[in-house]
Amino acid sequence: MSNQDDAFTEACVEVMSRVAASVAVLTLEDPDGTKRGMTITSLSSVSSDPPAVVVSVGEGASSHPFMVPGQTIGVNLLAADQTNYSIGFSWGKSEDPFADFPWKYGAADTPVLTEAAAHFVGEIEKVEQYHGSAVVMARVIACDIAKDETLVYWQRAYFGGLEPVEGGVTGTW
Repeated sequence: MSNQDDAFTEACVEVMSRVAASVAVLTLEDPDGTKRGMTITSLSSVSSDPPAVVVSVGEGASSHPFMVPGQTIGVNLLAADQTNYSIGFSWGKSEDPFADFPWKYGAADTPVLTEAAAHFVGEIEKVEQYHGSAVVMARVIACDIAKDETLVYWQRAYFGGLEPVEGGVTGTW
């Protein structure tokens, strides 16, 4: 890779750091009964009817091999005060994050974090491999909201509160 390629890659990473993203923890139980979790910011709504989402899981993640149709996943939106959850579920930062953070079995016996701001359980319907990541499309089968403020990641920092801009439009689209 040339220096120009390195500079281009770094510029793209810098641009993407300006995309604000919700911080969530993806959870699942694999066929052997092992609970797995990972912090994600690659979450987007695909459809509201039926409710569906898309997430991206890198091939280096322990959850990657289990991103298959029929598998259920929990997507736990972290509360504004839960940066420790984000760090605990990031790339092996905690030996066993399920021992460190409270959880329960939710819909379809899928592990979910009990103190998350909100969560949903989805059933994976389609997976596409793309440049070392699994692009996972899941139909939402259950959801719950516990808190209003969620954790946001922007420009390599966590934010816990968002303020509407003056003259901004609010409401249902």
